[in-house]
Amino acid sequence: MKSNLKVVIVIAGAVLLAAAFPLLIWKLTSHTSAEPLAGNGPGRFLTKKQMAFAGYATPEAAFQSLASAVISGDCDKAFACLSPEAQAVFNNKPNGRRMYDADVKEDGQMLKGLQIMARKVLADDKVELKYKIDATALPKYMNRLPNFFIQPMNKIGAEWKCGLNKPYTPDWDNGSQPEPDAS
Repeated sequence: MKSNLKVVIVIAGAVLLAAAFPLLIWKLTSHTSAEPLAGNGPGRFLTKKQMAFAGYATPEAAFQSLASAVISGDCDKAFACLSPEAQAVFNNKPNGRRMYDADVKEDGQMLKGLQIMARKVLADDKVELKYKIDATALPKYMNRLPNFFIQPMNKIGAEWKCGLNKPYTPDWDNGSQPEPDAS
C-alpha cells in the first residue's frame, strides 16, 4: 500500500510538472518584461522594469548593465561595470568608494529609464554614447537635469567598460551616428 501511494505521488508530481513546463518556457522566453538593449532595438527608451544585465560585449550592453546594477542598488556590480581608470578615481579619494556606493543607491531610486540617442566611435577600443535619462527627482549634486549626457566607453580585452560620464555639448554630435530607434 505504501509503495502504491509513493508511485501515485510521483506520477502526480510528474503530471503537474509536465503541465507547468510550457507556461514556464513561455514566461522565460519571449514574454519576459526585461528586454536587453544590446541587439534588440538600440535607441529604444528603456524603463526601469526593462533594464536587465546585458553583459559587456558591446558599449550599449555594458552601459545597460551599469544602469541595471544602479537600478537594483547593487554597488559592487555597478563598480565592476567601470573601467579601471574610473574605478581608480573613486578608490584614490578618501571615502571615494563609500560615496560612490551612496550615489548608486540614491540614483537607482530616482532613475525611471534611459535612452541611448547616439554613438561616436573614437577608436577601435573607445566609443562615446549620448544618452538621456528620465528621473523622479534630481540627484543632490545637480540643480537641473541636463537634456543629454556623454558616456565614454573603453574596450578592455573583450569587454566594454564605462568611463566617467561627461557633459554633453552640441558640437559632440559632429561625427556621431544616431541610434536606429532614437527619437
